[in-house]
Amino acid sequence: MRPGIVFLHGIGGCVDTWQGQIEHFQDRCEVLAWSAPGFGGTPRLADLNFANLAAKLAEDMRAAGISKATIVGHSFGGMIAQQFVKDFPEMVSALVLIGTSPSFGNPAGDFQKQFVADRTRPLDEGKSMTELAGAAIPNLLGPGAKPAAAAAAVGAMAKVPEQTYRDVVQLLTTFDLRANLASIQVPTLLIAGEMDRLSPPAMMKKTASYIPDARFEMLAGIGHMTQIEDPAGVNALIDDFLGVESNA
Repeated sequence: MRPGIVFLHGIGGCVDTWQGQIEHFQDRCEVLAWSAPGFGGTPRLADLNFANLAAKLAEDMRAAGISKATIVGHSFGGMIAQQFVKDFPEMVSALVLIGTSPSFGNPAGDFQKQFVADRTRPLDEGKSMTELAGAAIPNLLGPGAKPAAAAAAVGAMAKVPEQTYRDVVQLLTTFDLRANLASIQVPTLLIAGEMDRLSPPAMMKKTASYIPDARFEMLAGIGHMTQIEDPAGVNALIDDFLGVESNA
């Protein structure tokens, strides 16, 4: 049986953000690029929380015939990955966390309130998700991002339904799994973009220090949309981590 690898997208993404990884791994792995509930035409969860997202991922993996896999999560997807390895450790062979955090802090904090307000204000003012994406994505990319990468990132974010986006922005403020980091018992790789202001390299490196035998890597000049900006770099790091010679 071929090894499984599961890709979990971010809040402003969809399965399209993993196209470079799907193409790279599909010849030798059972690949599942997962649409979180509410994304990609899937139904929203009636009770949206991280535990229920992890349970839905487990259900969908089993339906796809994947009982155990390397779980690769970006941003919001990295949070789901952390919840998943906590709740379903038997289904995780390795963990790759890209541009993500183990906590969003106090949901009632001023930073968290401002975060939600800043990200939903364009929608409150009547702008579309396409307009929001066009304004937001340039601030998430590294300075040397190629136009094609920027276009792909904008296109992916534009596909996110407005209500799903609003729901998940609010959900982020509830996330805190710092206490579970030391309990992660699978090989773990953390990848940061050097220019990522949402998940800075220093924060991700510190996170890695709390996970037993975790490995930290940084991609120079790359922003938050890591796997879109530098798919070959991300693929090479995952291949090296998994002990596979890169096809890049």
